[in-house]
Amino acid sequence: MTSAIDLWRAIDPEARLLSGSVDRLRTAVRGVARTRAAPPHLPDDVEGQLLVVDGSLLGADPGLDRLVSILNDAGLQPVAVLLAALPQQAPAPDRAGDPLPILGSALAAGTLVDAATRHLEHADEEVQRIASEVRLAAAEAALVTPDPGAAAGLVAARLRRGVAVAADGELLALHARPAGRALAARFAALHARLLGGSPGRAVTRQTAEGFFLLERRIRAGASIWLFDDLPFARVDEAAAEAVTITLRALLRRPANPAERPSSRPLAGPDASRATRTSLEAAGGASRDETLHATLVAVARANGRVATAARELGIHRNTVLYRLRRAASELGIDPRRPDDALGILRAEAERRG
Repeated sequence: MTSAIDLWRAIDPEARLLSGSVDRLRTAVRGVARTRAAPPHLPDDVEGQLLVVDGSLLGADPGLDRLVSILNDAGLQPVAVLLAALPQQAPAPDRAGDPLPILGSALAAGTLVDAATRHLEHADEEVQRIASEVRLAAAEAALVTPDPGAAAGLVAARLRRGVAVAADGELLALHARPAGRALAARFAALHARLLGGSPGRAVTRQTAEGFFLLERRIRAGASIWLFDDLPFARVDEAAAEAVTITLRALLRRPANPAERPSSRPLAGPDASRATRTSLEAAGGASRDETLHATLVAVARANGRVATAARELGIHRNTVLYRLRRAASELGIDPRRPDDALGILRAEAERRG
């Protein structure tokens, strides 16, 4: 099932909720309809569909009450209305008192219709595509700045949601969405109670005050939180899972070092030392500088084998062969974020 909020968050997270019931955003959407001209030339039937309306068709009277009245007179019952081509910085039209959700987007009507139709037809693939983009961007941010706040800030900007990272009872990062600083302040005030009541697993819930929370566990005692005054969509959940992979690499080490199993992969300076030791041991035995260069190239290319092969001037199959060898002999794979961080840090120490 793809809901109205799933479509909204997937095709244009910068769109604004102008009016209507938040609860009705959870209603399933079965299609997309579009106005072709000013009323009365509306679609014949939009029941159960998302109706995309060109904002310019509102004319000199931009009131949402007028739009709702036109739809009611025509007997149309869309799940939600998406007003297209509204300037991002323009004031919102007068709010309607009807529960029909009305969204405003700066994107053109054709762009929104195409994106919404594609998402409805390939919802699972589209959600995974967006999650993959978030995962890659978070890994790149972590390689530049190995700080949980960098990856969390990227997710907040991409999803337009509030994002917090907490570990061992402390807030490591807190990012408000645009126009959402009050929500961030509320989360900061609540975080001690929230952490105390955290089940330590994936959970999405709503507080009694209407505060929506999405938690994903990073490791024991550490979680990433998304917070907002609106319900979460599938893309929010998938993106939170994606960035958790990067955060798990950055926060691998528990608060008490004695609790860390010796077999657990390391991150931070310990990862650099462990990776350097493995590389030096292999290099000392075989003097295989080409393997070392390949690992560094793949790590710098954020796991992209083809990019690393071009940089090294070799065939991608040669890179894949060396990666298999590194995995079997050294237990290292630069396509994993934690290993990539360790390889790059070890290389920096080696050159420094």
